[in-house]
Amino acid sequence: MASRLTVFCRNVSVGLAIALAAPATAAAAPDPMLSQQWALSDPAAIGAQEAWSQSSGDGVLVAVLDTGIQVDHPDLAANVWTNPGEVPANGRDDDANGIVDDVHGANMFDLSANVDDDNGHGTHVAGIIAARRGNGIGGSGLAPGAKILPVKVLDSSMAGTTGSLSRGIRYAVDLGAKILSVSVNSDGVTDEMRSAVRYAGERGAIIVASAGNNGRNIDLVPSYPAALSDPAILSVAADTASGNLWKLSNTGLLSVDLAAPGEHIVSAVSASAYQSRTGTSAAAPFVSASLALLAAARPDLPMSALRDAILDTARRSNILASLLAGGRLDVGAAMHRVLDGLRWNMASPLTTTGVASDAITVPSLRLRTRSTARANARVRLHWSAAGADSVSRWRVSLDGRVVASVSARRTGFSRRIPRTGRHRWRVVGFDAQAAKVVSGQRAFRVVRRR
Repeated sequence: MASRLTVFCRNVSVGLAIALAAPATAAAAPDPMLSQQWALSDPAAIGAQEAWSQSSGDGVLVAVLDTGIQVDHPDLAANVWTNPGEVPANGRDDDANGIVDDVHGANMFDLSANVDDDNGHGTHVAGIIAARRGNGIGGSGLAPGAKILPVKVLDSSMAGTTGSLSRGIRYAVDLGAKILSVSVNSDGVTDEMRSAVRYAGERGAIIVASAGNNGRNIDLVPSYPAALSDPAILSVAADTASGNLWKLSNTGLLSVDLAAPGEHIVSAVSASAYQSRTGTSAAAPFVSASLALLAAARPDLPMSALRDAILDTARRSNILASLLAGGRLDVGAAMHRVLDGLRWNMASPLTTTGVASDAITVPSLRLRTRSTARANARVRLHWSAAGADSVSRWRVSLDGRVVASVSARRTGFSRRIPRTGRHRWRVVGFDAQAAKVVSGQRAFRVVRRR
């Protein structure tokens, strides 16, 4: 029997400020709208400039599953992916994937190569990820060297089905995308969607999903795919320039992994224009772009390790700790984490070339636990630290609640967990003066006994 199709809800609040593309001239300053992009221009926001000193995301493929994109937008055209297996406009399915001439992505409604953005939502998401930097027009993406694979799963009214999304996930993964930005939400889920998410995870991909804009706890009233407990899902809430959660962002201690900028986000839209929009649709691509920056810096690491670096270094606050599983995105700290023990290049790859400096030692903490456990089984956690000799005590939390405080000699803890769903360990190391030295997080699932 065919799976029931579910229409997706809208997932962005549109701001009123609209600015047309600034022409590139010899006298134009690089990225004239960068000052309007608070998440990038403020060094304290998400650590973008710190991360940019090491990576621009060059060549990393990010699939944007949305309303399509304007492939010839002046700020995006150079970063739109080109299918090496297709010959343009020859009317043939050269790569035998069932879609003719999908040179720049595909449309999951009619399985055509038409990815034109007839809404602007997808172009806005793509611009947050990979708008070109330093080209004298518009603003910048967080990963300005990444490549965008457009996959159209929403129509002009931002509506789609679980079928279009599921086909889009499989299509993107089959073309090699390890990062899928999905600013789409549905109140329902089908076996087809679950299967597609599992398919992505089995192939090493991460689906960065917006938490949704209903102002609700999706642990209690789910929004999909964000609320799926599959480890391939990285769910993102929206926060503001002041570090507070945006008022309509969905939350969930089990279902929402972290927060990222989502209020008054200036990015590209259709008709070669720019617009400020607000919502978790804008927050998810910041995390997708962060993964791209890390992947370019450490292509040897699996996506799961890069995801963990982002979660482990997210900035915690008392407010966020009561609403989300994790903290606020800090891609600069995540970059230090993945380059721990390696050479930190003191010259930015976006502006200059230079000789790397001596390595910077940053304390790191690695957590190990099973990704899946049975309900009422004892779940064991082990950790190991580097560069954290000053730690005198470890504090262990489960789903935001402290469950143990142990001496520095301890490297493990276990607990019987009856409740099914997604859970998260967090371990924090403190020195003798009770100052935090290092912290780490690790997610896992508890499933029913068969």
